[in-house]
Amino acid sequence: MFFLLDVLTSMIFALYLYFTRGIDAAFFTGLSIFTAFSPICLILTKVFVLKLARKTLDDEQIKVNNPSAVERTADIGTVAVPMNRFLTDGDYFITDLVPEGMAQSTLLGYAAAAEENAHHPFGRIIYDTAASRGVRLQPASSTQEFPGRGVEATINRMPLRVGNPDWVAGQDVSVSAELMTKIDQLAVHGKNILLLSLGNSARGIIALRDDIKKDVRDFISLLKRRKLETVLLTAAAKKTAGKIAKNFSLDIVRTNLSPEDKAREVQILRAKGHNIAVIGSDFRDLPAMLSGDISVFVNDGSQILNDAESDVHIDFEISSPEKFLTIYDVAVRSVEIIKTNKKIAYLSWIVLVPPAMLTALENSPVPFHPLVSVAGVLIFSVLILINSTKKNKRDD
Repeated sequence: MFFLLDVLTSMIFALYLYFTRGIDAAFFTGLSIFTAFSPICLILTKVFVLKLARKTLDDEQIKVNNPSAVERTADIGTVAVPMNRFLTDGDYFITDLVPEGMAQSTLLGYAAAAEENAHHPFGRIIYDTAASRGVRLQPASSTQEFPGRGVEATINRMPLRVGNPDWVAGQDVSVSAELMTKIDQLAVHGKNILLLSLGNSARGIIALRDDIKKDVRDFISLLKRRKLETVLLTAAAKKTAGKIAKNFSLDIVRTNLSPEDKAREVQILRAKGHNIAVIGSDFRDLPAMLSGDISVFVNDGSQILNDAESDVHIDFEISSPEKFLTIYDVAVRSVEIIKTNKKIAYLSWIVLVPPAMLTALENSPVPFHPLVSVAGVLIFSVLILINSTKKNKRDD
């Protein structure tokens, strides 16, 4: 647009002078205005800044899949994080087996039968625990996994469900007062609760826990220091997630979410005016990450993309949460430099364009040769390049 305006302005002046003062005046004045009003300086405001920002991130071993996302990251005001493998270390273990009307080994055996081919880490822990204890498994059929909810199978012609207590209870399953009380007690201690039902009755509870990552607490504190709001998106129950969220002083907590629910929550936040970066630590977080303004994947190298996932372009890939702070700081500093560069570019127009236009007057008070325009644009371009090389990483 600026280039078109430049061409039109210089042509209008050149045509006017061609018919009033001849071809020489038209050529020199038109060329002076065209050069002075050139958008070259404006184009240079971003080019080198973003290249240097990309280099800084590369040096920090941050993979940038979408270079345009660097500038957009500076507008982020909210950061959404998962719970599993992010706030907690992801090394789950079973802490409680609470059967009702059956033995603990039977409860574990039923759950393991349903979870034998599960993809969710809870399912793998249950199956591996049962195998290590030599628990006999009932043959299960018609197994179906519901991401963020649980798993359903058929054992002895009866429907068996293992999963989020709210989801299981919502399948017309009756839950005794004793089990409900136990669920509340375990959740208050930050444990992840799975309810098992056989037929239309809940028959027991399996509780799992992993350890909180203490270093992530520092990360959350640094987010708050940058005045960034924090949101927890998790499939865990409200009481379980509430315990974790309290430990990290998170601002917003959304619980009992499937991957699709997480994506909807992100879209709702964006509709309310939040510019949101979604950090994921598992490929089940992809729907939420791709719903945000900025997507960031924390991969410690333990996860391998399948064919479908490899076609998805996440904005940034980092090895630890702290690397997001580097991305944000580089983005903010880069935008500050770009704003200063734009001021220099606009100043070049203020300084160069009026004298160039005054050459249209027969007795111009300011002699202005096209080479002066070239020199002026060159000087302001150099100033922009010098400013672009300023350090774009924040010192903490």
